[in-house]
Amino acid sequence: MLDNFNTKGYVEGGIITNDRNESLDIAAFPPIVRTLLVTDGTVTKTLEAYFWEPIQVEQMGQRVAPLENDIPQMGLKTGDDVLLRDVSISGTRSGDVYAYATSVLNINHLEEDVRNQLIAGTIGIGELLRDKGLETYRQVIDIYREIKKEVVPGSKSYYCGELICRTYLIHIDNEPVIQVTEKFPYRLYQNKH
Repeated sequence: MLDNFNTKGYVEGGIITNDRNESLDIAAFPPIVRTLLVTDGTVTKTLEAYFWEPIQVEQMGQRVAPLENDIPQMGLKTGDDVLLRDVSISGTRSGDVYAYATSVLNINHLEEDVRNQLIAGTIGIGELLRDKGLETYRQVIDIYREIKKEVVPGSKSYYCGELICRTYLIHIDNEPVIQVTEKFPYRLYQNKH
């Protein structure tokens, strides 16, 4: 059922079933959440327009490391070197964290300049791909809900509460090179008009 999100933003009946066999009533989500789940553009640009404030991408952690589990959709096997990246996406005025993103990048399939800028961690993935004029395609492979019950003290990491999440692949030159999981704190989107 997630294949619909690669070509459309509307699902007849509003219910999707993910790989975990969970049914989600996408029609009941606030319109901006539905938009964020299906967008194939940059999330930061969408959030700036919606919340009407500048958005910053803040590094929470990044490292080149061997992969711990296979990612068959990307042709990656346990032990392959990848760039692992965790960021928060927040409003510069409100301080609200509108999203968290975790990325796995197959650095061996990226141009040297793009790879070096990503490893330097000075720019968001979507912004960099757009600024470089790279032709990309985003393929949504999972949408799900997650409940976080604890906060890591003294960090800007995940808050307590419900997160609406999506995982997608970014294809460059018809190759799946980047896997991104974005998590949106649902409460921030519920009552915003």
